[in-house]
Amino acid sequence: SGINAEYGMAEVEKPVTMASGRAVPNSSAAGESRVTTVDEIGIDKIRTLAEQGHTKSQFKLGMYHFKREEHDKAISWLTSASKMGDMQALFQLAIMHYDGIGTLANLTKGVELLKMVVDNGDPAFQFLIPHAQYNLGMAAFMGYGMPQDDDTAEHYWLQAGKEGDPDGSVAAQSQLGMFYTRRDTKDLKKAFYWHYFAAENGNLESKGALGVMYYTGGGTDPDRELAFKCLCEASERGSLYAQGNLVVYYYESRLFTRAAHCAWSIAQTEDVKAAAEKVGLLLAFVRRGVALGCFYYARCLQTGRGVQKNESEAIQYFRKAIEACPLTASELQQKLKNDEL
Repeated sequence: SGINAEYGMAEVEKPVTMASGRAVPNSSAAGESRVTTVDEIGIDKIRTLAEQGHTKSQFKLGMYHFKREEHDKAISWLTSASKMGDMQALFQLAIMHYDGIGTLANLTKGVELLKMVVDNGDPAFQFLIPHAQYNLGMAAFMGYGMPQDDDTAEHYWLQAGKEGDPDGSVAAQSQLGMFYTRRDTKDLKKAFYWHYFAAENGNLESKGALGVMYYTGGGTDPDRELAFKCLCEASERGSLYAQGNLVVYYYESRLFTRAAHCAWSIAQTEDVKAAAEKVGLLLAFVRRGVALGCFYYARCLQTGRGVQKNESEAIQYFRKAIEACPLTASELQQKLKNDEL
């Protein structure tokens, strides 16, 4: 099949930043903001309680200042709360130190604080542990704040993933799906297992990857119907990666008008980084999807399939595919030379 089978570990182009760095995970909805709307409660009352040593108020006040980008005050109050045993405050401090938010970046300190979150035995804060484990796995995988070690990264992610449980770290589940498609750690059955649960738990990258795996038979039996379903669902939620692979699905099904229309839409993406940030997708996934859209639209223009033939315009979109993702464009160019497109 010519559908793009890249559902592996995306290249990280800069030091990884911690997940949930802009808001502490919530016990009832991990990954969403835990910031209490202190304006409604009354900031003066919160401040008075915080000054009297009320731990939860100190945390709320710290997050209030964090939202207002008053980072010095945020760090001060979060530090006070963390010293009283508030693990949410400690988690947020770990993120701020690791990412250098309101302070000089200190990767080692960020890792140390995250390990303290993992080791805490307070039942009230157990929901934080998978998210801390996910971030520790990322630190180990990238070698930032601790030695680079794939085994350590895998260990933390497996703990965080909690066998696909929705209460685990969905980010870790998706990351494991990518991890097991890397050349050095390849196990496509494991990759499918983790992408399946991550997708079931709402992860957009894994939903698109799952569609590709169903189409190619990667780690599972091929199933075009399920592939189409997954790619459509991810596409509707804004995944350019899924949209790009949906173009290939249409093209290989000889539905050239649909392929050309979808490819043209993707090819109008001018700012790939902004597109990735808009839906919270990894940049490498978006680059790949945009490159697919551009290349297949160029091919449609070149051959007159599904759109009026225009070879000069086709050249422009071939170039745009290269700009979006040189690796993807190179792979597709080879398919073109082999008369596979």
